[in-house]
Amino acid sequence: MGKYNYTKRVELFWDIDEVERDVFIAVSSLEKEFYLILNLEIILKKIKKNHSNLNEQTSKIYCEIYRGAFRKEVSLGTLNEAFSDSFSNNNFQVDDRISRNLDEIDANRVSFRIIVTNKNNQILASSNSIKPFFIGKKEEIKKIKKNREHPLFATKISDEIQHPWDVGFENDSDKAKMIPVIYFNSKLDIASECETDDRLTVVIFSFAFKELLRRCLIMNDVEDNKYIQEFLKFAEEANSNFKVEEIQQQLASSSESDEIYSPDIELFINNAVEKYLEQFQLLKKYENARQNLNIQSEE
Repeated sequence: MGKYNYTKRVELFWDIDEVERDVFIAVSSLEKEFYLILNLEIILKKIKKNHSNLNEQTSKIYCEIYRGAFRKEVSLGTLNEAFSDSFSNNNFQVDDRISRNLDEIDANRVSFRIIVTNKNNQILASSNSIKPFFIGKKEEIKKIKKNREHPLFATKISDEIQHPWDVGFENDSDKAKMIPVIYFNSKLDIASECETDDRLTVVIFSFAFKELLRRCLIMNDVEDNKYIQEFLKFAEEANSNFKVEEIQQQLASSSESDEIYSPDIELFINNAVEKYLEQFQLLKKYENARQNLNIQSEE
């Protein structure tokens, strides 16, 4: 991109709680790709306030991908013809013109910035640092958008865990901001194997879902945590005979630690994970993978 003049640039503010945001970015740690939706109507409106003579055909958009000293710039076309994924009518479409591969960088620790320039390399607009939503596979974007862009849980490559994978919570020092996470051991290649092996994905994600949900059920003082509340809401919607409040009251009134594995709670959790697997068609993918394996064995 070269050297730029930052005079009179417009700030594109990105806010995780904003209903009408400038930019939506999600990163798949399994597919090692990013997905980006631009709200061009809002972006153009903001830029034109400061640049009334804006030439949309010659104004270029870039997505800067970075972590530490690493920088990578991806062209997103022009304001007249921007490259952008889209989501409408519960359907997510990728734009094949975007170079979205993240093989060169740790997909679990990446940040983004959007920059708009004119033909003279003057920056017309730039965003603040964007922390993306972390997902398993791109199909989860439908769930994120449907639930006000709050995923049930994230995935992250970790240098600290000893097992191949584990579960826990990011931001655990602040209960209002805790995020349920599946951690993959950085020394192993489990995340990449999940990308190509649907059987492994089903095993890990179903067990992780159960454990994270169980932990969310026994937590206190998390009423203001939107991630945990969305997780509990999802589980409740999968259960016609149980309410989250009833399960939590059952746990609170018991002095036995074994109560967290009572038949009622196990049924509640199993119904929720069944809905999760069905929603993302993971069981169907699992069966297809198993059948393909049997065919290969017979050959």
